[in-house]
Amino acid sequence: MKIALVHMRHAASGGTERFLNELSRYLAERGEDVTIICRSHVAPPHPAIRFVRLRPFSIGKAQRMWRFAQAVERHIESADYDLVYGLGKTWTHDLLRIGGGTVHHHLASKPRRQWRWKDKVAARIEARAMARGAYYHVVSNSRQSDGEIAEAYQVPAGQRSVIHNFVDTQYFDRERVSETTHGLSRELSLEDARPVFLFLGTGYQRKGLKPTLEAFSRLDIEATLLVVGRDSRQAEFEELAQRLGIADKCCFLGEQSSPEQYFSLADCYVLPAYYEPFGFTVLEALSCGTPVITTEHCGAKEVITPEVATVIGHADNLEELTRAMTYWAGRKGDMTLRLHCRELALKLDVEKVMAKNYHCIQDVYQKKQAARC
Repeated sequence: MKIALVHMRHAASGGTERFLNELSRYLAERGEDVTIICRSHVAPPHPAIRFVRLRPFSIGKAQRMWRFAQAVERHIESADYDLVYGLGKTWTHDLLRIGGGTVHHHLASKPRRQWRWKDKVAARIEARAMARGAYYHVVSNSRQSDGEIAEAYQVPAGQRSVIHNFVDTQYFDRERVSETTHGLSRELSLEDARPVFLFLGTGYQRKGLKPTLEAFSRLDIEATLLVVGRDSRQAEFEELAQRLGIADKCCFLGEQSSPEQYFSLADCYVLPAYYEPFGFTVLEALSCGTPVITTEHCGAKEVITPEVATVIGHADNLEELTRAMTYWAGRKGDMTLRLHCRELALKLDVEKVMAKNYHCIQDVYQKKQAARC
């Protein structure tokens, strides 16, 4: 098949970008003719992959998004792809994947006064992408997002499917990084007897750093909290830690290039998200043998079990969050727990999940061929 994968940004980091890299690599390894249509790109994940770079003139993020979608439509009309797989923010595709929840639901959760012009344009693009006849099939990475798609756009059940996210279990492996993790532990002056909690992610507010700090301050045990990731308001959260009297127990480390080391260093990963369509980091933590705390508002709750994770009702339930942190702190060093975490992650290894995506692509291609007859 001659397959086009469409996303404005091809990069080494980011959830959708990670999916784009793994899927394009998997398809190319199986001999498919793969083109990535994008506005910008880095090196391809496989030498056989080609790029079509569309950069129509635009001013500002909103116009850039709209004009890229228009350029994609023109390019697809003049090309001869067997199947076009869109990854969001365009409306020309046979198969569409929604990997970050719907724009419709993101905006519905905000007061109208907070809507940006970029948000409104994204909503218009999504509405066109989901219009009847604009697709053969829509894939989401969680039942949570699948429900949003059905509710907002009435996509029929037979044209929707859920394929959960994946993890590279060879890369996110505690044993593989054991030496560097020991060095990192010494560098951070971590004490062997003290449990280490990890909060990792970009966007501290949405992912629940505030309740994490507040629950951590309530613990009646000596522990350390590592905060990894980027946020323009980091100073505000550091001030909160100061007010809560836990600044000496919290390490704000900013964005780091080797998350697997921090997952392997931690005794528990804390992600009390207010909204998280799935959460790659949940699987990455488990793959490193680290149990997880998250909320009902995180799509990854669908693949985890009480044996390796705690799912609390809401991020603001500090009593429940504190209780969960206390429980997992008590399992520090539990080798059986690490094994169970790893076993669950292996069920969602990248190769297994990419095989499911490949089968979906083949099914949609057959439907498209049948519709043309």
